Amino acid sequence: MTLAQRLALLQGKNNNAREGQDRTGKPGSDLAGDSSTPASLPFEPAAVSLMERLKRLHGSSDGSRNTSGRTKLSDIEVARHLRGDVIAPCLIQVIQAIPLASWHGRVAFSELACSPLAALGLQDDASIGGLLFLDTETTGLAGGTGTLPFMVCLARIQGEEIQLGQWILTGFAGEAALLETVFTWIKPSAHLVSYNGKSFDVPLLITRYRLVRQTHPFADKPHIDLLHLTRRACGHGWDDCRLQTAEQRLLGFRREDDFPSHLIPQAWSEFVRGGAVQPLAAIAEHNRRDVLSLVALLAMLARIYAEPGHEAAHALKVAEVHVRRGHAQHAIEHLTNSAGDLDEAALLFLAKLHRNQRQDAQALAIWHQLRQNNCVAGIEALAKYHEHVTRDLGVALGLAEKLLSLEPASDLHAKRRDRLRQRLARPKA
Repeated sequence: MTLAQRLALLQGKNNNAREGQDRTGKPGSDLAGDSSTPASLPFEPAAVSLMERLKRLHGSSDGSRNTSGRTKLSDIEVARHLRGDVIAPCLIQVIQAIPLASWHGRVAFSELACSPLAALGLQDDASIGGLLFLDTETTGLAGGTGTLPFMVCLARIQGEEIQLGQWILTGFAGEAALLETVFTWIKPSAHLVSYNGKSFDVPLLITRYRLVRQTHPFADKPHIDLLHLTRRACGHGWDDCRLQTAEQRLLGFRREDDFPSHLIPQAWSEFVRGGAVQPLAAIAEHNRRDVLSLVALLAMLARIYAEPGHEAAHALKVAEVHVRRGHAQHAIEHLTNSAGDLDEAALLFLAKLHRNQRQDAQALAIWHQLRQNNCVAGIEALAKYHEHVTRDLGVALGLAEKLLSLEPASDLHAKRRDRLRQRLARPKA
């Protein structure tokens, strides 16, 4: 099945869902202007559907024409379509400037400037100018030497703008030049930001650098992978943690007429064999949206991890992250101010934090609450506290007997009860 036929099939499935979507250009719509959501790439009006473009480029209403008879466009012609420049054989560069005042869904890019990035593990004095956002489009998802990143998009903050660079291969011969060029952007950056880049994009790029015998720019490069931060804080109630899911749930950003990710490898393969440039342009727009989402998502996640009680956050997961970073009091604040009711696991974790911080009154209050709910772990913690801290062996014995009534087969509870009985039976000095 050709690319156009597969896109036509997808278009038919999605037509009904699209009819009810907001196309007014408000913040949150993908069609908003410069003061809200960044506009679509300039090479094609956003209102023209992907299928209409495919029909035009194939010259027929069914989009089924074989590309093998088409004369392959020169790099200069492809660059003209993409509003870019040929900077080496088989390599096109596209540079754009996006105002920081623009919106991405319900998040303004400018929020990044005042975001509490330290909540995500960055240094307090980290500058947003040192951040570099990365995304690639590849010939497959397997990784390794058989997968080629044919499009790399990077973004950095410069003044009041996001400078966005894309490097697009029109053939295999341009790979070395692409890697040399992106090196000059990546090497001086202070922090890399990606979505699943630690597992996919960066290892793949390192492999490609080694294959062409070039030094890669990722050695000792701090890397913030937003997939992991998103999954920990918010993914517990989601069907998946794909970037587009995070866009919709956290940013209020919905893509209009986006090129399907699973068709990208086939589309580039057909382009290299002489296919039309429009699918490549649509992929470039998809790639650009990915990177701009990283900018907005970083600002949103910083807020989620920094502000206790955020409605999108799983309080326990966020608290665990803060504890690993040595910020126990931040963890306590997130759990105490949780937007929802804490389950037993979260309450036990909070009580443990209070005890470690020598806040015994707060820990005892939680354990007593758990005791009322017959929580074995809570009652056990209370029994240990009275045995070893208050030395009130009578209270500890009563709790041990309560535990044994809840779990009669437990040897541990029986041993605790017997030990406490023996200690109480000893003559007092």
